[in-house]
Amino acid sequence: MNAAIVWLFAFINAGFQVVHSSINSGPLYLTPLINKGECKKARNESLVQLFKDKVNATAHSGYITVNRTAGSNLFFLYFKAQEHPETAPLVLWLQGGPGHSSLFGQFLQNGPLAIDARGSTYKRNHTIQRHVNIIYLDAPVGAGYSFTKNESAYARNLHDVVIQVKAFLKQFLQLFPRLKRRDFYVAGESYGARFAAAVAHNLLKDRKMKVLLNLRGTIGGVGFLGPILDTADSSKFLYEASMVTAQGRDIFSQRFQQMKRLLKQGNVTEALQLLLGTILTFSPTQTLFQNLTLYDNHASALYTKRPPEMMQYFVYANKTDFRKAIHVGQSTEFQRANYVLLKSLSLDFFTDISRSIELLLNKTRVLFYTAQMDTVFPSSNLLAYFKTLNWTYASAYQTADRVPWKPYNDYYGNAGYIKQVQNFTEAVILGAGHYASVDKPIEAYYLMKQFIEGKRY
Repeated sequence: MNAAIVWLFAFINAGFQVVHSSINSGPLYLTPLINKGECKKARNESLVQLFKDKVNATAHSGYITVNRTAGSNLFFLYFKAQEHPETAPLVLWLQGGPGHSSLFGQFLQNGPLAIDARGSTYKRNHTIQRHVNIIYLDAPVGAGYSFTKNESAYARNLHDVVIQVKAFLKQFLQLFPRLKRRDFYVAGESYGARFAAAVAHNLLKDRKMKVLLNLRGTIGGVGFLGPILDTADSSKFLYEASMVTAQGRDIFSQRFQQMKRLLKQGNVTEALQLLLGTILTFSPTQTLFQNLTLYDNHASALYTKRPPEMMQYFVYANKTDFRKAIHVGQSTEFQRANYVLLKSLSLDFFTDISRSIELLLNKTRVLFYTAQMDTVFPSSNLLAYFKTLNWTYASAYQTADRVPWKPYNDYYGNAGYIKQVQNFTEAVILGAGHYASVDKPIEAYYLMKQFIEGKRY
């Protein structure tokens, strides 16, 4: 089982490793101040001067305790909107993995401070933070800078993840009460899209642990949404992208069929172990994917290794000065891979969440975008999955036409395709891989902006 767990983490995270480092100051725990009613003091202590200095953004960060008994704490970085923060919607951004830090999204996808291939930071002109208040949350416990003192407190399923997120949100709204009853969107990419769907579903269904926010929509990019052995079978795409031969395509397809048979028989461990030897790029074991494609990166057909700015982000996010600036403390690990968390969540990989997604489609607005060059969840696989969903306007969706999409009028060429049926917007971003918002940040920005503003594409 351990080998399978290692593979699973590699599948979504492309082999990221744990980084240890230290600084001289401790973590900033905000829950004790919130519980004592000292929220003004908590807001003052959580201010992050670095973002004000670099991009003139008002930011707060720190830890909120979501399980006091287990010592479980979620790290967050919150930005006020550049424009009309007193009325702008609130967005919760959840990263993939499971286990990535949401700082990935801040630096590489849609936050106000970006990083380039040389490791230099710069102001991002097209940031969603211009229009929304946004929380970058390291969830679940064990992801990024979030941590627990008791490994038994790691999430075992999506419900556990949701409970942690809702516990965070309730305290966050005590800390920032002006955000109560604000229009609210849950967003994320890859596994983060799965988390986003689960959180939104729970907000619609669970009235016992009510969060005082007005859920308006869900945004899921290149999402782990459908059954993984269907949506992650990239054999056809790899062949059509000239990454494998016809023989290699057949081998990939046969492997996935074998894994499906094992799963149907209840042999979950064997199915995971077979995946370990089939897909991804986790050193030192050479996978079938590596042997046939000679790629070291499984995210995109566009590049064989992760982009250099991504590697620079991992270095910057763990620097002593940055750790001090965002109040994460001396001994907190920056988790790029947490195998205990992955093992705890491993069975979720085979859990079907289609009924939850169908409820979202029926009850609220949804934006799901795919990426043309995604080798993890090929766009054609996700589009086929969307057609299997049984919701009120499924028939209209089946027959609706998609149209070319430009983010703005003088955009050169087309950026993708859009299909809109009632509350559901389906988008394909051209020229992007699994790190869609990294590859095409401006296009992803306009997709989110127009969706949140409720405009037709």
